[in-house]
Amino acid sequence: MRDELLLGIDLGTSSIKANAIDRHGRSMGIGVAPTPFATRAHGVEMTTDDLFAAIGSAIADLGVLASRVSAVGVASMGETGTIIRPDGPSDLPLVAWHDERGTEIVDELVAGFGADEVRRRTGRQARSVTSVAKLGWLLRNGHETGGTWTGVAGLTVWKLTGALAQEQSLAASSGAFDPVAGEYDREILSFLGLDSLVWAPARVAGTPFGRVTAQGAAWSGLPVGIPVTIAGHDHPVGVIGSGGDRTEVIDSMGTGEPLVVAWDAAASRGAHPSWPDQLGDLTVTAWPGTDRHMLLWETLRPGLAMRNLQRALRVDRDDIEFSAIRVEAEGLDLPTLVAMQDGHVSPDLLRRPAQEAWAATLEGYAAASADAEVRMRALSGVTGTTLLIGGGLRSRRWVEAKLRRAQHPVAMAQEREAVSRGAALLAGVAAGWWEAEGYPPADVIPLSGSDAAIGSVSGHA
Repeated sequence: MRDELLLGIDLGTSSIKANAIDRHGRSMGIGVAPTPFATRAHGVEMTTDDLFAAIGSAIADLGVLASRVSAVGVASMGETGTIIRPDGPSDLPLVAWHDERGTEIVDELVAGFGADEVRRRTGRQARSVTSVAKLGWLLRNGHETGGTWTGVAGLTVWKLTGALAQEQSLAASSGAFDPVAGEYDREILSFLGLDSLVWAPARVAGTPFGRVTAQGAAWSGLPVGIPVTIAGHDHPVGVIGSGGDRTEVIDSMGTGEPLVVAWDAAASRGAHPSWPDQLGDLTVTAWPGTDRHMLLWETLRPGLAMRNLQRALRVDRDDIEFSAIRVEAEGLDLPTLVAMQDGHVSPDLLRRPAQEAWAATLEGYAAASADAEVRMRALSGVTGTTLLIGGGLRSRRWVEAKLRRAQHPVAMAQEREAVSRGAALLAGVAAGWWEAEGYPPADVIPLSGSDAAIGSVSGHA
């Protein structure tokens, strides 16, 4: 039917979005609700009931559009999840991925296996953000952990369909999954005392994981019987929604700034890529909807650093962006940027004029990502365009700094709701509207060094 729509649900750290798109990939309406994380006695968390209420509110915000949905795709933050038992979800708190709980679990894991071995087994560094770190902490603090583990996207699919499922890129964020072999690491799970758990099977995004039941329809207002899929982890799904493809380097400019490239795991004969520790975190995950893999460099958190700098300088964000446009400054080095992300703003930086401090920080981030991009291209063999996506495109000064260092053509994605759109596109695969990667195109603008091209980036012209 011509009036059918696809629904993409984005379970983000700050907000939940329900995006209804048509057959041309255009958004017809977006419902939004705040993600109900709250700071409680042990840290940042939310309850399952509060999450369900927020998702229901975002879908209800679509009004009559919800009745026209013919398939659903769910993308989410990684790591955060819960256990589902035969009688429903457990009462475990849904611990925020960025919560510090689990640091001691990671220390034990590294002591037991070695950092290099954990990376070899899982395609990522051992970090406190992983699901196993949170689960280990919960187990040590009196919580029962028997049942089937899945992330918040899988929890949403269960609420809609009754099915227990997980998707590959989200399984990779657990900290105990080999994305190349496609299997959970039983030795890591046993070492952490988590081997009694059942881990929902990790399947390819776009696969119909279940269909909306009568109970799911009563909760959500969506039609009974429509297929539901897990689209995947928000960064990979955002690449799909913004129009990125396997020939490009995708630079997601935002609170975090992951660089993304496609990677041929077969060519490595099952080995994970080698990446020097001093260059930061490189992780292996799945390219949504395919059997290919994706590399993400995830060291940079520009949004956090700029927020900390803004507070230290006591300036208005728009004012400092405007005043720094024509300011020349040498970029800060990577250790200084990483320290700023953790809240440690250099006193020397604060002694400079505010616009110079701002420009130096943006130049530093542009230089760091440019250096990582060269290395990632060499590692992956990707030779195409650099595609800039994300909210950081609003900063003309930042984009200019990137363009000065560009060694390949640069383009700018126009889609601002990339994750929810990507989730909806993968719902289209589940519905049979198109094959994976046969999606309706997204709007992309080629950039050059001219003022005319850069002026389209921001209102600060």
